[in-house]
Amino acid sequence: MKHTAEQLQIFDFVKNDDGHGIIDAVAGAGKTTTIMECVKFVPNRNDILFCAFNNSIANEIAYKFSQKGFPEVVVKTMHSLGRSILHENNGTGHPINLREDKYRELLKNEELLEKIRPFFENIAIINDYDITPFDDKAKFALNNLYSTIRSKLLEINQKYRATLTKDDIESFKEMAIHYNLFNDIDVKKKDFHKEALNYFEAHRIILKEGNDLSERTMIIDFTDMLYLPYHWKLEPSKKYSFLFIDECQDLSRSQLAIAMKYGKRTGRILAVGDPRQSIYGFTGADIESFYNIQKITKAKALPLTECFRCPADIVALAQKIRSDIKGNKPEAGKIHKIAFGEIVKLARPGNLIISRFRDPIIVLVFNFIDENIKVHIHEDEAREIINEIKSIFKQEELNAIIAYQPKQFESISEAVFNRWMWIIKKNAAPIIDSKERSLYIEEQKDILEQKLRFLNKKYELWKEECKTLVDILKKIKEFISAPSNSIKLSTIHRAKGLENERVFILGYDQLPFKRLYHKDWEKIQELNLKYVAITRSLDELFLIESNNLQTLEEEGSLFDILPI
Repeated sequence: MKHTAEQLQIFDFVKNDDGHGIIDAVAGAGKTTTIMECVKFVPNRNDILFCAFNNSIANEIAYKFSQKGFPEVVVKTMHSLGRSILHENNGTGHPINLREDKYRELLKNEELLEKIRPFFENIAIINDYDITPFDDKAKFALNNLYSTIRSKLLEINQKYRATLTKDDIESFKEMAIHYNLFNDIDVKKKDFHKEALNYFEAHRIILKEGNDLSERTMIIDFTDMLYLPYHWKLEPSKKYSFLFIDECQDLSRSQLAIAMKYGKRTGRILAVGDPRQSIYGFTGADIESFYNIQKITKAKALPLTECFRCPADIVALAQKIRSDIKGNKPEAGKIHKIAFGEIVKLARPGNLIISRFRDPIIVLVFNFIDENIKVHIHEDEAREIINEIKSIFKQEELNAIIAYQPKQFESISEAVFNRWMWIIKKNAAPIIDSKERSLYIEEQKDILEQKLRFLNKKYELWKEECKTLVDILKKIKEFISAPSNSIKLSTIHRAKGLENERVFILGYDQLPFKRLYHKDWEKIQELNLKYVAITRSLDELFLIESNNLQTLEEEGSLFDILPI
Protein backbone atom coordinates (compact mmCIF):
# COMPACT_ATOMS: atom_id res chain seq x y z
CA MET A 1 0.00 0.00 0.00
CA LYS A 2 1.31 3.43 -0.98
CA HIS A 3 1.17 5.92 1.88
CA THR A 4 0.33 9.62 1.57
CA ALA A 5 2.76 12.40 2.53
CA GLU A 6 0.69 13.06 5.67
CA GLN A 7 0.87 9.41 6.75
CA LEU A 8 4.63 9.36 6.19
CA GLN A 9 4.94 12.46 8.36
CA ILE A 10 3.07 10.65 11.15
CA PHE A 11 5.29 7.55 10.86
CA ASP A 12 8.39 9.76 11.01
CA PHE A 13 7.03 11.47 14.14
CA VAL A 14 6.59 8.11 15.89
CA LYS A 15 9.99 6.87 14.80
CA ASN A 16 12.15 9.95 15.37
CA ASP A 17 10.35 12.27 17.79
CA ASP A 18 10.04 11.85 21.56
CA GLY A 19 6.94 13.89 22.40
CA HIS A 20 3.18 13.42 22.29
CA GLY A 21 1.16 13.72 19.09
CA ILE A 22 -2.47 14.16 18.05
CA ILE A 23 -3.78 13.31 14.58
CA ASP A 24 -6.62 15.46 13.24
CA ALA A 25 -8.18 13.04 10.75
CA VAL A 26 -11.12 13.79 8.44
CA ALA A 27 -13.89 11.23 7.87
CA GLY A 28 -12.78 8.28 5.74
CA ALA A 29 -9.07 9.10 6.11
CA GLY A 30 -8.10 5.64 7.37
CA LYS A 31 -7.10 6.98 10.79
CA THR A 32 -7.29 3.65 12.64
CA THR A 33 -5.29 1.91 9.90
CA THR A 34 -2.72 4.71 10.08
CA ILE A 35 -2.14 4.48 13.83
CA MET A 36 -2.01 0.68 13.61
CA GLU A 37 0.75 1.07 11.04
CA CYS A 38 2.60 3.32 13.53
CA VAL A 39 3.17 0.31 15.80
CA LYS A 40 5.91 -0.84 13.39
CA PHE A 41 7.99 2.16 14.44
CA VAL A 42 7.75 1.66 18.23
CA PRO A 43 10.89 -0.15 19.48
CA ASN A 44 9.29 -2.23 22.27
CA ARG A 45 5.93 -3.63 21.18
CA ASN A 46 5.44 -5.34 24.55
CA ASP A 47 5.09 -1.87 26.05
CA ILE A 48 2.23 -0.59 23.85
CA LEU A 49 -1.39 -0.06 24.84
CA PHE A 50 -3.98 0.63 22.14
CA CYS A 51 -7.14 2.25 23.59
CA ALA A 52 -10.08 1.42 21.29
CA PHE A 53 -13.45 3.19 21.12
CA ASN A 54 -15.68 0.18 21.75
CA ASN A 55 -15.58 -3.56 22.18
CA SER A 56 -16.24 -4.56 18.56
CA ILE A 57 -13.46 -2.25 17.33
CA ALA A 58 -11.10 -3.55 20.03
CA ASN A 59 -11.70 -7.15 18.89
CA GLU A 60 -11.21 -6.20 15.24
CA ILE A 61 -7.97 -4.31 15.93
CA ALA A 62 -6.57 -7.07 18.15
CA TYR A 63 -7.26 -9.58 15.37
CA LYS A 64 -5.54 -7.33 12.78
CA PHE A 65 -2.47 -6.89 15.02
CA SER A 66 -2.27 -10.66 15.38
CA GLN A 67 -2.49 -11.06 11.58
CA LYS A 68 0.28 -8.48 11.15
CA GLY A 69 2.51 -10.43 13.52
CA PHE A 70 2.13 -8.09 16.52
CA PRO A 71 0.00 -10.17 18.96
CA GLU A 72 1.88 -8.66 21.91
CA VAL A 73 0.19 -5.25 21.46
CA VAL A 74 -2.46 -4.87 24.18
CA VAL A 75 -5.82 -3.63 22.83
CA LYS A 76 -8.50 -2.60 25.32
CA THR A 77 -11.49 -0.29 25.64
CA MET A 78 -11.50 2.34 28.39
CA HIS A 79 -14.18 0.37 30.21
CA SER A 80 -12.14 -2.85 30.24
CA LEU A 81 -9.08 -0.87 31.42
CA GLY A 82 -11.12 0.58 34.28
CA ARG A 83 -12.48 -2.86 35.14
CA SER A 84 -8.92 -4.23 35.26
CA ILE A 85 -7.97 -1.57 37.83
CA LEU A 86 -10.98 -2.53 39.97
CA HIS A 87 -10.13 -6.24 39.64
CA GLU A 88 -6.50 -5.71 40.66
CA ASN A 89 -7.51 -3.65 43.70
CA ASN A 90 -10.50 -5.79 44.73
CA GLY A 91 -10.25 -6.61 48.44
CA THR A 92 -13.90 -7.45 49.04
CA GLY A 93 -13.62 -11.21 48.59
CA HIS A 94 -16.39 -10.99 45.98
CA PRO A 95 -15.87 -11.25 42.21
CA ILE A 96 -16.85 -8.22 40.14
CA ASN A 97 -20.58 -8.42 39.44
CA LEU A 98 -21.61 -6.31 36.46
CA ARG A 99 -25.21 -5.08 36.64
CA GLU A 100 -26.10 -2.56 34.00
CA ASP A 101 -29.26 -1.56 35.89
CA LYS A 102 -27.53 -1.18 39.27
CA TYR A 103 -28.87 2.31 40.04
CA ARG A 104 -32.29 1.65 38.53
CA GLU A 105 -32.63 -1.33 40.91
CA LEU A 106 -31.35 0.75 43.84
CA LEU A 107 -34.15 3.23 43.20
CA LYS A 108 -36.67 0.43 43.84
CA ASN A 109 -35.28 -0.16 47.33
CA GLU A 110 -37.86 0.93 49.94
CA GLU A 111 -35.29 2.09 52.51
CA LEU A 112 -33.54 4.28 49.93
CA LEU A 113 -36.86 5.61 48.65
CA GLU A 114 -37.82 6.62 52.20
CA LYS A 115 -34.56 8.56 52.54
CA ILE A 116 -35.15 10.54 49.33
CA ARG A 117 -38.96 10.82 49.51
CA PRO A 118 -38.84 14.28 51.19
CA PHE A 119 -36.85 15.63 48.23
CA PHE A 120 -39.41 14.23 45.75
CA GLU A 121 -42.20 15.92 47.70
CA ASN A 122 -40.30 19.22 47.87
CA ILE A 123 -39.78 19.16 44.09
CA ALA A 124 -43.50 18.41 43.59
CA ILE A 125 -44.53 21.31 45.84
CA ILE A 126 -42.11 23.69 44.08
CA ASN A 127 -43.80 22.71 40.77
CA ASP A 128 -47.33 23.29 42.17
CA TYR A 129 -48.35 19.63 42.41
CA ASP A 130 -50.72 18.38 45.08
CA ILE A 131 -48.76 15.74 47.05
CA THR A 132 -52.00 14.37 48.56
CA PRO A 133 -54.17 14.06 45.42
CA PHE A 134 -57.76 12.79 45.58
CA ASP A 135 -58.92 12.51 41.95
CA ASP A 136 -57.46 10.09 39.39
CA LYS A 137 -56.06 12.76 37.06
CA ALA A 138 -54.13 14.44 39.88
CA LYS A 139 -52.82 11.06 41.08
CA PHE A 140 -51.76 10.18 37.53
CA ALA A 141 -50.02 13.58 37.18
CA LEU A 142 -48.14 13.17 40.49
CA ASN A 143 -47.04 9.62 39.62
CA ASN A 144 -45.91 10.87 36.21
CA LEU A 145 -43.88 13.64 37.92
CA TYR A 146 -42.27 11.19 40.35
CA SER A 147 -41.39 8.92 37.43
CA THR A 148 -39.82 11.93 35.67
CA ILE A 149 -37.83 12.80 38.82
CA ARG A 150 -36.53 9.21 39.09
CA SER A 151 -35.49 9.26 35.41
CA LYS A 152 -33.79 12.63 35.87
CA LEU A 153 -31.90 11.37 38.93
CA LEU A 154 -30.67 8.35 36.96
CA GLU A 155 -29.52 10.66 34.15
CA ILE A 156 -27.87 12.99 36.69
CA ASN A 157 -26.12 10.02 38.26
CA GLN A 158 -24.68 8.80 34.95
CA LYS A 159 -23.52 12.25 33.82
CA TYR A 160 -22.11 13.13 37.26
CA ARG A 161 -19.87 10.08 37.24
CA ALA A 162 -18.93 10.23 33.54
CA THR A 163 -17.87 13.88 33.81
CA LEU A 164 -16.21 13.59 37.26
CA THR A 165 -18.29 16.51 38.51
CA LYS A 166 -17.22 18.09 41.82
CA ASP A 167 -19.37 17.51 44.88
CA ASP A 168 -20.76 21.02 45.31
CA ILE A 169 -24.08 22.56 44.30
CA GLU A 170 -22.67 25.05 41.79
CA SER A 171 -20.67 22.38 39.90
CA PHE A 172 -23.73 20.14 40.06
CA LYS A 173 -25.99 22.83 38.59
CA GLU A 174 -23.45 23.66 35.87
CA MET A 175 -23.29 19.99 34.84
CA ALA A 176 -27.07 19.53 34.90
CA ILE A 177 -27.73 22.74 32.94
CA HIS A 178 -25.04 21.85 30.40
CA TYR A 179 -26.76 18.54 29.63
CA ASN A 180 -30.27 20.07 29.66
CA LEU A 181 -31.28 18.07 32.72
CA PHE A 182 -32.47 21.50 33.78
CA ASN A 183 -33.58 23.41 30.70
CA ASP A 184 -33.76 27.17 30.15
CA ILE A 185 -37.35 27.29 31.41
CA ASP A 186 -36.34 25.48 34.64
CA VAL A 187 -33.40 27.84 35.18
CA LYS A 188 -35.64 30.91 34.91
CA LYS A 189 -38.01 29.66 37.62
CA LYS A 190 -38.10 31.70 40.83
CA ASP A 191 -37.32 28.60 42.94
CA PHE A 192 -34.81 27.00 40.58
CA HIS A 193 -31.94 26.98 43.11
CA LYS A 194 -34.20 25.35 45.69
CA GLU A 195 -35.33 22.69 43.19
CA ALA A 196 -31.74 22.00 42.08
CA LEU A 197 -30.67 21.70 45.72
CA ASN A 198 -33.29 19.00 46.31
CA TYR A 199 -32.02 17.05 43.29
CA PHE A 200 -28.43 17.56 44.52
CA GLU A 201 -29.15 16.23 48.02
CA ALA A 202 -31.23 13.30 46.72
CA HIS A 203 -28.45 12.38 44.30
CA ARG A 204 -25.79 12.50 47.02
CA ILE A 205 -27.75 9.88 48.98
CA ILE A 206 -28.21 7.71 45.88
CA LEU A 207 -24.54 7.97 44.87
CA LYS A 208 -23.31 7.11 48.37
CA GLU A 209 -25.63 4.10 48.44
CA GLY A 210 -24.25 2.97 45.05
CA ASN A 211 -20.60 3.51 46.02
CA ASP A 212 -21.08 1.72 49.36
CA LEU A 213 -22.72 -1.21 47.58
CA SER A 214 -19.72 -1.51 45.23
CA GLU A 215 -17.26 -1.23 48.13
CA ARG A 216 -19.00 -4.08 50.00
CA THR A 217 -19.90 -6.42 47.16
CA MET A 218 -18.17 -5.19 43.94
CA ILE A 219 -21.56 -4.86 42.24
CA ILE A 220 -20.86 -2.25 39.54
CA ASP A 221 -22.32 -0.84 36.33
CA PHE A 222 -20.48 0.29 33.19
CA THR A 223 -19.97 3.89 34.35
CA ASP A 224 -18.52 2.59 37.64
CA MET A 225 -15.69 1.03 35.60
CA LEU A 226 -14.59 4.56 34.73
CA TYR A 227 -15.68 6.44 37.84
CA LEU A 228 -14.66 4.22 40.77
CA PRO A 229 -10.91 4.00 39.92
CA TYR A 230 -10.90 7.81 39.97
CA HIS A 231 -13.15 8.12 43.07
CA TRP A 232 -11.16 5.54 45.04
CA LYS A 233 -7.79 6.84 43.73
CA LEU A 234 -6.72 3.44 42.36
CA GLU A 235 -3.85 2.73 39.95
CA PRO A 236 -3.18 -0.15 37.50
CA SER A 237 -0.37 -2.61 38.23
CA LYS A 238 1.12 -2.15 34.74
CA LYS A 239 1.72 1.10 32.87
CA TYR A 240 2.85 1.55 29.29
CA SER A 241 5.53 3.54 27.46
CA PHE A 242 3.36 4.16 24.37
CA LEU A 243 -0.38 4.83 24.37
CA PHE A 244 -2.42 4.95 21.17
CA ILE A 245 -5.84 6.51 21.75
CA ASP A 246 -8.45 6.07 19.00
CA GLU A 247 -11.57 8.28 18.55
CA CYS A 248 -10.21 10.76 21.08
CA GLN A 249 -12.87 13.36 20.18
CA ASP A 250 -15.51 11.26 21.96
CA LEU A 251 -13.86 10.67 25.33
CA SER A 252 -15.59 11.66 28.55
CA ARG A 253 -13.47 13.09 31.37
CA SER A 254 -13.66 9.77 33.21
CA GLN A 255 -12.43 7.88 30.11
CA LEU A 256 -9.53 10.26 29.65
CA ALA A 257 -8.67 9.86 33.35
CA ILE A 258 -8.54 6.07 32.91
CA ALA A 259 -6.28 6.33 29.84
CA MET A 260 -3.88 8.70 31.60
CA LYS A 261 -3.55 6.27 34.55
CA TYR A 262 -2.04 3.71 32.15
CA GLY A 263 0.66 5.97 30.72
CA LYS A 264 4.14 6.02 32.27
CA ARG A 265 5.30 9.48 33.30
CA THR A 266 8.10 9.22 30.73
CA GLY A 267 5.90 7.58 28.09
CA ARG A 268 4.35 8.88 24.88
CA ILE A 269 0.79 9.31 23.63
CA LEU A 270 -0.45 9.37 20.05
CA ALA A 271 -4.14 10.22 19.93
CA VAL A 272 -6.31 10.36 16.82
CA GLY A 273 -9.74 11.81 16.19
CA ASP A 274 -11.87 14.21 14.17
CA PRO A 275 -13.35 17.16 16.11
CA ARG A 276 -16.07 17.30 13.45
CA GLN A 277 -17.13 13.75 14.35
CA SER A 278 -17.70 14.61 18.00
CA ILE A 279 -21.40 13.74 18.34
CA TYR A 280 -21.77 12.10 21.75
CA GLY A 281 -21.86 15.18 23.95
CA PHE A 282 -25.33 14.27 25.21
CA THR A 283 -24.00 11.02 26.77
CA GLY A 284 -21.33 12.71 28.88
CA ALA A 285 -18.54 12.83 26.29
CA ASP A 286 -16.49 16.03 26.54
CA ILE A 287 -17.10 18.17 23.43
CA GLU A 288 -13.64 19.67 23.96
CA SER A 289 -11.97 16.28 24.41
CA PHE A 290 -9.80 16.50 21.28
CA TYR A 291 -8.47 19.96 22.16
CA ASN A 292 -8.14 19.15 25.88
CA ILE A 293 -5.89 16.18 25.11
CA GLN A 294 -3.82 18.38 22.80
CA LYS A 295 -3.55 21.04 25.49
CA ILE A 296 -2.84 18.72 28.45
CA THR A 297 -0.15 16.72 26.64
CA LYS A 298 1.22 19.64 24.57
CA ALA A 299 0.85 17.31 21.60
CA LYS A 300 2.19 18.04 18.15
CA ALA A 301 -0.68 18.45 15.64
CA LEU A 302 -0.53 15.99 12.74
CA PRO A 303 -3.09 16.37 9.90
CA LEU A 304 -4.75 13.56 7.96
CA THR A 305 -6.97 15.32 5.42
CA GLU A 306 -7.41 12.86 2.54
CA CYS A 307 -10.77 11.02 2.41
CA PHE A 308 -10.58 7.57 0.77
CA ARG A 309 -14.27 6.76 1.31
CA CYS A 310 -16.40 9.37 -0.42
CA PRO A 311 -16.50 10.34 -4.14
CA ALA A 312 -15.80 13.93 -5.24
CA ASP A 313 -19.33 15.39 -5.18
CA ILE A 314 -19.99 14.05 -1.70
CA VAL A 315 -16.63 15.39 -0.48
CA ALA A 316 -17.66 18.79 -1.90
CA LEU A 317 -20.81 18.61 0.24
CA ALA A 318 -18.73 17.75 3.32
CA GLN A 319 -16.34 20.63 2.59
CA LYS A 320 -19.12 23.09 3.45
CA ILE A 321 -18.72 21.85 7.03
CA ARG A 322 -15.04 20.85 7.15
CA SER A 323 -13.17 22.83 4.50
CA ASP A 324 -9.87 20.92 4.70
CA ILE A 325 -11.30 17.50 3.75
CA LYS A 326 -9.88 16.39 0.36
CA GLY A 327 -11.15 13.62 -1.88
CA ASN A 328 -8.91 10.77 -3.00
CA LYS A 329 -11.48 9.11 -5.31
CA PRO A 330 -11.67 10.39 -8.90
CA GLU A 331 -15.35 9.38 -9.29
CA ALA A 332 -17.96 12.11 -8.92
CA GLY A 333 -20.54 9.96 -7.12
CA LYS A 334 -24.30 10.55 -7.26
CA ILE A 335 -26.46 12.81 -5.11
CA HIS A 336 -30.27 12.70 -5.33
CA LYS A 337 -32.97 14.76 -3.62
CA ILE A 338 -36.13 12.73 -3.06
CA ALA A 339 -39.35 12.84 -1.05
CA PHE A 340 -39.95 10.67 2.02
CA GLY A 341 -42.60 8.62 0.21
CA GLU A 342 -40.10 7.45 -2.46
CA ILE A 343 -37.77 5.63 -0.06
CA VAL A 344 -39.66 2.33 0.10
CA LYS A 345 -39.53 2.04 -3.72
CA LEU A 346 -35.85 3.04 -4.07
CA ALA A 347 -34.17 1.31 -1.10
CA ARG A 348 -32.52 -2.05 -1.79
CA PRO A 349 -31.24 -4.80 0.53
CA GLY A 350 -27.95 -3.73 2.10
CA ASN A 351 -28.63 0.02 1.76
CA LEU A 352 -28.23 2.28 4.80
CA ILE A 353 -31.00 4.69 5.86
CA ILE A 354 -30.09 7.14 8.64
CA SER A 355 -31.95 9.78 10.60
CA ARG A 356 -31.17 12.43 13.21
CA PHE A 357 -34.31 11.40 15.11
CA ARG A 358 -36.08 8.17 15.85
CA ASP A 359 -39.61 9.26 14.88
CA PRO A 360 -38.98 9.25 11.10
CA ILE A 361 -37.44 5.78 11.48
CA ILE A 362 -40.59 4.56 13.24
CA VAL A 363 -42.79 6.01 10.47
CA LEU A 364 -40.55 4.44 7.82
CA VAL A 365 -40.70 1.10 9.65
CA PHE A 366 -44.50 1.36 9.43
CA ASN A 367 -44.23 2.01 5.66
CA PHE A 368 -41.92 -0.96 5.11
CA ILE A 369 -44.18 -3.26 7.14
CA ASP A 370 -47.18 -2.08 5.08
CA GLU A 371 -45.25 -3.27 2.01
CA ASN A 372 -44.33 -6.54 3.77
CA ILE A 373 -40.62 -5.63 3.67
CA LYS A 374 -38.39 -6.68 6.56
CA VAL A 375 -35.52 -4.39 7.63
CA HIS A 376 -32.46 -4.60 9.86
CA ILE A 377 -32.18 -2.31 12.88
CA HIS A 378 -29.46 -2.59 15.55
CA GLU A 379 -30.90 -4.74 18.36
CA ASP A 380 -30.59 -1.91 20.92
CA GLU A 381 -32.36 0.49 18.59
CA ALA A 382 -35.02 -2.11 17.77
CA ARG A 383 -35.69 -2.55 21.48
CA GLU A 384 -35.94 1.22 21.92
CA ILE A 385 -38.41 1.53 19.02
CA ILE A 386 -40.62 -1.22 20.46
CA ASN A 387 -40.42 0.36 23.93
CA GLU A 388 -41.31 3.75 22.47
CA ILE A 389 -44.48 2.36 20.90
CA LYS A 390 -45.19 0.30 24.02
CA SER A 391 -44.79 3.30 26.35
CA ILE A 392 -48.04 4.95 25.26
CA PHE A 393 -50.08 2.08 26.72
CA LYS A 394 -50.82 0.90 30.25
CA GLN A 395 -49.84 -2.68 31.07
CA GLU A 396 -53.48 -3.82 31.16
CA GLU A 397 -54.03 -2.31 27.68
CA LEU A 398 -51.03 -4.18 26.29
CA ASN A 399 -52.29 -7.51 27.62
CA ALA A 400 -56.02 -7.00 26.93
CA ILE A 401 -57.71 -9.32 24.40
CA ILE A 402 -58.60 -6.72 21.78
CA ALA A 403 -61.61 -8.65 20.43
CA TYR A 404 -63.20 -8.59 23.92
CA GLN A 405 -63.23 -4.77 24.11
CA PRO A 406 -66.61 -3.02 23.50
CA LYS A 407 -65.36 -1.40 20.30
CA GLN A 408 -62.32 -3.66 19.87
CA PHE A 409 -59.13 -1.67 19.08
CA GLU A 410 -61.03 1.62 19.03
CA SER A 411 -61.80 1.31 22.76
CA ILE A 412 -58.09 1.12 23.63
CA SER A 413 -57.21 3.81 21.09
CA GLU A 414 -59.72 6.32 22.49
CA ALA A 415 -58.50 5.82 26.07
CA VAL A 416 -54.85 6.18 25.04
CA PHE A 417 -55.51 9.25 22.89
CA ASN A 418 -57.47 11.10 25.58
CA ARG A 419 -54.91 10.28 28.27
CA TRP A 420 -51.90 11.32 26.23
CA MET A 421 -53.44 14.50 24.87
CA TRP A 422 -53.87 15.57 28.49
CA ILE A 423 -50.20 14.75 29.21
CA ILE A 424 -48.99 16.45 25.98
CA LYS A 425 -50.82 19.67 26.87
CA LYS A 426 -49.45 19.60 30.42
CA ASN A 427 -45.92 19.03 29.09
CA ALA A 428 -46.40 21.91 26.65
CA ALA A 429 -47.57 24.36 29.31
CA PRO A 430 -44.04 25.58 30.29
CA ILE A 431 -43.25 26.51 26.64
CA ILE A 432 -43.38 30.32 26.69
CA ASP A 433 -43.80 31.01 22.97
CA SER A 434 -47.45 30.28 22.03
CA LYS A 435 -46.61 29.32 18.42
CA GLU A 436 -43.90 26.93 19.55
CA ARG A 437 -46.29 25.50 22.16
CA SER A 438 -49.03 24.94 19.58
CA LEU A 439 -46.56 23.37 17.14
CA TYR A 440 -45.30 21.02 19.86
CA ILE A 441 -48.85 19.92 20.71
CA GLU A 442 -49.76 19.41 17.04
CA GLU A 443 -46.59 17.42 16.28
CA GLN A 444 -47.03 15.20 19.34
CA LYS A 445 -50.68 14.66 18.43
CA ASP A 446 -49.74 13.66 14.84
CA ILE A 447 -47.13 11.18 16.11
CA LEU A 448 -49.61 9.65 18.56
CA GLU A 449 -52.32 9.35 15.90
CA GLN A 450 -49.93 7.76 13.39
CA LYS A 451 -48.90 5.10 15.92
CA LEU A 452 -52.50 4.31 16.83
CA ARG A 453 -53.66 4.21 13.18
CA PHE A 454 -50.83 1.88 12.23
CA LEU A 455 -51.46 -0.48 15.15
CA ASN A 456 -55.18 -0.53 14.36
CA LYS A 457 -54.44 -1.37 10.72
CA LYS A 458 -52.02 -4.14 11.74
CA TYR A 459 -54.54 -5.58 14.19
CA GLU A 460 -57.14 -5.83 11.44
CA LEU A 461 -54.60 -7.55 9.20
CA TRP A 462 -53.04 -9.86 11.82
CA LYS A 463 -55.92 -10.49 14.25
CA GLU A 464 -56.03 -14.22 13.49
CA GLU A 465 -52.58 -14.60 15.06
CA CYS A 466 -52.34 -11.40 17.19
CA LYS A 467 -54.89 -11.24 20.00
CA THR A 468 -53.23 -8.50 22.09
CA LEU A 469 -51.01 -5.47 21.57
CA VAL A 470 -48.10 -7.52 22.96
CA ASP A 471 -48.63 -9.99 20.10
CA ILE A 472 -48.63 -7.14 17.55
CA LEU A 473 -45.40 -5.70 18.99
CA LYS A 474 -43.71 -9.11 18.79
CA LYS A 475 -44.64 -9.34 15.12
CA ILE A 476 -43.30 -5.80 14.50
CA LYS A 477 -40.06 -6.89 16.21
CA GLU A 478 -39.74 -9.70 13.65
CA PHE A 479 -40.04 -7.18 10.79
CA ILE A 480 -37.21 -4.99 12.14
CA SER A 481 -34.88 -7.86 13.07
CA ALA A 482 -34.08 -9.11 9.57
CA PRO A 483 -30.51 -10.28 8.71
CA SER A 484 -27.83 -7.59 8.42
CA ASN A 485 -27.79 -7.81 4.61
CA SER A 486 -31.33 -6.38 4.55
CA ILE A 487 -32.14 -2.66 4.33
CA LYS A 488 -30.47 -1.09 7.37
CA LEU A 489 -32.15 1.67 9.40
CA SER A 490 -30.22 3.64 12.01
CA THR A 491 -29.96 6.94 13.81
CA ILE A 492 -26.92 9.00 12.78
CA HIS A 493 -25.37 8.46 16.21
CA ARG A 494 -25.34 4.70 15.76
CA ALA A 495 -24.26 4.96 12.10
CA LYS A 496 -20.94 6.57 13.02
CA GLY A 497 -18.18 4.27 11.82
CA LEU A 498 -20.44 2.69 9.18
CA GLU A 499 -20.18 3.14 5.41
CA ASN A 500 -22.34 1.99 2.52
CA GLU A 501 -22.54 2.21 -1.27
CA ARG A 502 -26.00 3.83 -1.05
CA VAL A 503 -26.97 6.02 1.90
CA PHE A 504 -30.34 7.73 2.54
CA ILE A 505 -30.44 10.69 4.97
CA LEU A 506 -33.90 11.37 6.39
CA GLY A 507 -34.88 14.99 7.06
CA TYR A 508 -31.73 16.32 5.37
CA ASP A 509 -33.37 19.71 4.75
CA GLN A 510 -33.59 20.19 8.53
CA LEU A 511 -29.94 19.42 9.27
CA PRO A 512 -28.34 20.83 11.32
CA PHE A 513 -31.35 20.63 13.62
CA LYS A 514 -32.09 23.97 15.32
CA ARG A 515 -33.92 24.49 18.58
CA LEU A 516 -34.81 27.78 20.26
CA TYR A 517 -32.73 27.16 23.38
CA HIS A 518 -29.79 25.31 21.84
CA LYS A 519 -26.52 25.87 23.68
CA ASP A 520 -23.38 26.65 21.65
CA TRP A 521 -21.95 23.15 22.16
CA GLU A 522 -25.23 21.62 20.98
CA LYS A 523 -25.17 23.72 17.80
CA ILE A 524 -21.68 22.37 17.08
CA GLN A 525 -22.84 18.79 17.72
CA GLU A 526 -25.78 19.22 15.34
CA LEU A 527 -23.48 20.43 12.55
CA ASN A 528 -21.15 17.52 13.31
CA LEU A 529 -24.07 15.10 12.92
CA LYS A 530 -24.73 16.45 9.44
CA TYR A 531 -21.05 15.97 8.55
CA VAL A 532 -21.08 12.38 9.88
CA ALA A 533 -24.26 11.62 7.90
CA ILE A 534 -22.88 12.97 4.62
CA THR A 535 -19.60 11.07 4.91
CA ARG A 536 -21.11 7.56 5.25
CA SER A 537 -21.57 7.13 1.47
CA LEU A 538 -19.15 5.27 -0.78
CA ASP A 539 -21.01 6.13 -3.98
CA GLU A 540 -24.65 7.28 -3.88
CA LEU A 541 -26.33 9.71 -1.48
CA PHE A 542 -30.10 10.28 -1.21
CA LEU A 543 -31.16 13.48 0.56
CA ILE A 544 -34.74 13.16 1.81
CA GLU A 545 -37.02 16.06 2.61
CA SER A 546 -38.37 16.26 6.13
CA ASN A 547 -41.51 14.36 7.04
CA ASN A 548 -42.14 16.83 9.90
CA LEU A 549 -41.40 14.15 12.48
CA GLN A 550 -38.18 15.06 14.19
CA THR A 551 -39.26 15.84 17.71
CA LEU A 552 -37.83 12.98 19.75
CA GLU A 553 -34.07 13.05 20.13
CA GLU A 554 -32.08 9.88 19.70
CA GLU A 555 -30.59 8.74 23.00
CA GLY A 556 -28.43 5.91 21.77
CA SER A 557 -25.64 4.41 23.75
CA LEU A 558 -22.14 5.75 23.37
CA PHE A 559 -20.76 2.24 22.88
CA ASP A 560 -22.19 -0.51 20.71
CA ILE A 561 -21.14 -3.50 22.84
CA LEU A 562 -19.52 -2.60 26.15
CA PRO A 563 -16.86 -5.01 27.47
CA ILE A 564 -17.53 -7.30 30.39
